[in-house]
Amino acid sequence: MIGKETWIEVRLLAPASMQEEAACFLTEFSGRGVIIEEEADPEPAVVIRAFFRPEEFGDWPRQELEKYLERLGSHGLYPLGLEMRRLQEEDWAEAWKTHFKPMKVTSRLVVRPPWEEYAAGPEEIVITIYPGMAFGTGRHPTTVLCLKALEEVWGPDLPRDPGPWQVLDVGTGTGILALAAARLGAGVLAIDVDPEAVAAALENVRLNRLEGQIWVEAASVASLRQQFALILANLTAPDLHQLADALTGRLLSGGALIISGFLTDDLPALKFRFLSFGLKETGTLTEDNWTALILRRP
Repeated sequence: MIGKETWIEVRLLAPASMQEEAACFLTEFSGRGVIIEEEADPEPAVVIRAFFRPEEFGDWPRQELEKYLERLGSHGLYPLGLEMRRLQEEDWAEAWKTHFKPMKVTSRLVVRPPWEEYAAGPEEIVITIYPGMAFGTGRHPTTVLCLKALEEVWGPDLPRDPGPWQVLDVGTGTGILALAAARLGAGVLAIDVDPEAVAAALENVRLNRLEGQIWVEAASVASLRQQFALILANLTAPDLHQLADALTGRLLSGGALIISGFLTDDLPALKFRFLSFGLKETGTLTEDNWTALILRRP
């Protein structure tokens, strides 16, 4: 697990209608998961909590946060408050324990933290997630969409992969997508360029006793040589645009690519980008203005 240390906590109090917009910004800005707490007084609102190392949070991040608030104001969207404070990791962990409970995220898949017990039903698949400082607890719509798409796509019609792994999880975060794929029977290579994400994913692989099925590595897509029957990429729209060629090149003929992490407004441009590499669209899933796109390589 990540060692004990002090973090900078940024708390943004925003109207409930801004939850997805603000959570997405702070997730991308911090590169880590955020905690969302609902507030009912004086009006429906959310507190979104993001975390930074002290050395990461200098003048530039503060200025970018101020610019973000100014941009929201120019569109008539007004956050109710912004607070920054130092936080011990123990306090952060206690916050997760308060707000992270077992949750059924698809018709079959349940995500639980290690401090909560859950009695699984006959058809349920349970994944244990210690969130660490990485993104991916199954709460965000993009994660849910990827998990639903994974259940829809994974099956015998995918090509037989001669390599050691059948599935590639790009930007694995906590490893939640890799864990779900492994529970469905796949061998998975999970990669991330963020060392904190790699540490969190490794811990979650250990918690789920899936060391024999999942290999976690600090690597980029461009560094890989194997091709995969299924690729999962829950990233931002700019990252997906940039990695489209590399992702397509790692996909076996007949294989499937699931991309998510972007808003529905970004779908046309992303679809055009990936189809230009010869992929075929086979499905889309949407939730709360977020989208997942399923593509196949002929």
